[in-house]
Amino acid sequence: MSKFVFRRLGLLIPIFLGISLVASLLFYIVPGDIVRVMLGQHVDPLTYANVRRALGLDISFWQNFLGFMHSIIRGDLGYSYIQQRPVTQIILEALPVTVKLTVVSLCITVIVGIPAGIIAAVRDRQFSGRLINFTAVAGISLPSFLLALFLQLIFGISLGWLPVSGPGRGLLSYILPGLAIGLPLAAFYAKVARASMQEVLTREYIVFALSRGLPFSRVIINHGLRNALVPVLTQMGMDFGMFMTGAVLTETIFNLPGMGRLVYSSINVRDFPVLRGILLLFALVVVLANLLVDLIYTKLDPRMAAAIVREETDVAGQTYFKDK
Repeated sequence: MSKFVFRRLGLLIPIFLGISLVASLLFYIVPGDIVRVMLGQHVDPLTYANVRRALGLDISFWQNFLGFMHSIIRGDLGYSYIQQRPVTQIILEALPVTVKLTVVSLCITVIVGIPAGIIAAVRDRQFSGRLINFTAVAGISLPSFLLALFLQLIFGISLGWLPVSGPGRGLLSYILPGLAIGLPLAAFYAKVARASMQEVLTREYIVFALSRGLPFSRVIINHGLRNALVPVLTQMGMDFGMFMTGAVLTETIFNLPGMGRLVYSSINVRDFPVLRGILLLFALVVVLANLLVDLIYTKLDPRMAAAIVREETDVAGQTYFKDK
């Protein structure tokens, strides 16, 4: 298992190289003079030359890229010449807000989406199952930013139950933006969970358990749910970045000083050193999230643990077993 974890962490190296390469290209492929966009058309020549030198635009692309990779090894993500501060410091200030929002939206997605999908599969031909399925389709079709505006209007302005702007009221400030991100994703995962559970219900071990007279609810919870969650976790691992990138517009609408709002403001002012650091952070989060999902697999399905052990022994060149 440890070899498997280290190999997955080793994937960070080519991923970081690819993301850094693409992010460094932003300095060269964006139309117009980036320095003049950042500082204005009437910037004095000395400041113009100093900023170009600081951004590495006075050297070739490959020299710029290799210099940035050397900085990453030293733990330096660069310097923002818009905010006049290190990129690492800027990201660390915005990260806690996005982490809180991601946790809230993820909890809403799991608590609402997965049970709704299981109920829709079990009661597929009943009114409740069809209603859940219809609601899920409608939820997927509704953009999160439009849902955010409706939530602000209803629960924030009309009813006055929850704050609509800023993080000043603690956890309450994250409920509406969490719903704006979590509910559309909950609708999507309800569809995934429904399809997965419907497929599991046709398996022989489910039919055999029911034929033995076991209660239907016990069969679903003890035998069906565990296997039905595997495709859901697979999809969630691939889409984990959506929980963070989905905050770009949501944090802007709710005026939360997190990573999403930082991305939006950095794009507006062409603060590419900050954008480059955020891209690397998102890549790290997605890789670690997929690694966590793979480790959860081994608890849900012992066959996954056996496959990992077999993969490790194959790499080591040792004797391995085969599935019977």
